[in-house]
Amino acid sequence: MRLLYSLGVICAISLVNAAPVRAQAQIQVQLEQELDYVRLLPDSLDQNSGPALVLPSASWSSAQKQLPVDKGVVYGSCVQRLGGTRSGGLGQYIRLVNLDTGKYFRLSIKPILRSRRENTFCYALPPGRYALINYEFSDSKWYGAELHVESVRKHRNSQVLANTRYVFEVRPSQLHYVGTWDLSQEFDPRFLDEKFTIDLDFTKAYPFLPVESAQTILPK
Repeated sequence: MRLLYSLGVICAISLVNAAPVRAQAQIQVQLEQELDYVRLLPDSLDQNSGPALVLPSASWSSAQKQLPVDKGVVYGSCVQRLGGTRSGGLGQYIRLVNLDTGKYFRLSIKPILRSRRENTFCYALPPGRYALINYEFSDSKWYGAELHVESVRKHRNSQVLANTRYVFEVRPSQLHYVGTWDLSQEFDPRFLDEKFTIDLDFTKAYPFLPVESAQTILPK
């Protein structure tokens, strides 16, 4: 009995000691993943993200009744990195490029003077395949605003943009739901299908958009 008791005590102590070891191992894995991201070789969009100045595109008007024949309309929402006063009341943007035409676009995914953490967006874009390039946001400091420009890309090295970038396709005269772009975690963008929820709001704000027939094309 004493032997069994001793073995039980030893096992219990081992389990207690193993918990911090597992936690430390998880932290080490996370650090290695972050270092892997830092070590990612730059792709062509890292080396050339386009013109220094790209003016924000005009949002799709809720008063427009018909989809354009020469463009596709995309809509969705974006969860930003910072909310409340830390966002500084400044706009936040996603830069993307039409891979077929080489034209760059800058979409506002957080309006100026709005502190809400998640905001919707809706734009008409020329047809083609689009790749996300970077995410621009500001962090409010006591001395002003600190601008951050963060590359939006996958955790892999490749010479093929489809392997390193999140891409989606826009077709003319069609409505596309592009998902919820969750950018709340550094170096870990996520693209979620929450169409049912967001459509409830869009039918009120954009009564002429046929959201029930929209195609879901999450960036992949």
